[in-house]
Amino acid sequence: EIQRDYVFGTIPKSIGTSWTKVHTILLGDNFLYGGFPETFENNNILGTIFIDQNKFNSTFPNVVATMKNLEWLDAAENQFSGTMPPTITDLKSLRILNVNNNSMTGYLPDSWDENNLIEDFEVEDNNFKGKLPPSLAKARFLKDFRASRNQLSGEIPEGYYQWENLEELYLDGNDMVGELPQSAVPFYSGLQELSIHSNGFSGRFPVEHFEDTFRIKVLSLHQNQLTGFITPSICARRDSSRSYTQLVTLTADCGDDKIKCDCCTCYENGELIEDAGS
Repeated sequence: EIQRDYVFGTIPKSIGTSWTKVHTILLGDNFLYGGFPETFENNNILGTIFIDQNKFNSTFPNVVATMKNLEWLDAAENQFSGTMPPTITDLKSLRILNVNNNSMTGYLPDSWDENNLIEDFEVEDNNFKGKLPPSLAKARFLKDFRASRNQLSGEIPEGYYQWENLEELYLDGNDMVGELPQSAVPFYSGLQELSIHSNGFSGRFPVEHFEDTFRIKVLSLHQNQLTGFITPSICARRDSSRSYTQLVTLTADCGDDKIKCDCCTCYENGELIEDAGS
């Protein structure tokens, strides 16, 4: 473990050639640059790799897609470029994949299946484009999906609404469109954080499906074309005394022809006009 130790330089290209027992590499929060060694290709021992918060500036290390027993990869907050290898979906044991805050491009991989154990998939603040991968709907254990501030377009795939374990969905700052389902789909049952602001979503916001949700902390809806109203019972959840069950963030485009709300942080044309917390 060499985390937060002010380590500068590159990782030697020969490192790992004779490693047969190392399960974990922790190099986060240093000043490492360059790339990740190809010597780890087909390594079946490594389960956890933290190389986040460094200065890595190579293309994304495709070698990680060959590590069959990898469970956790945190490569966030670097300068990785290039695409995400489609074969990363072959890593059936991978539970957490975080590449937030890089310069990656291309399309998100679309070969997920029922055997993928992915629970946390984070790709925020990159330059991914195209539609969300429909096959990700088969990842039945997914709890946290974050793809904010990319160049993603199209609608949320219908299969996503069958997720039963989803708790956090962040899609804000893209070019997405479409309507949220009006029926009581499994998607709504466990949702705690929903951030879809700054897109092109339209139609009525189905507030009734959040009435019985035990813990909804974030509803960030502004800068869309959504209509409807926020009920008094949802507004009551903004009370700070609710602690664990408090609705901390509630934003909307407020108005008679938008979303009627007495407790929202309100926006108009993308500009804040009223902060319910002030």
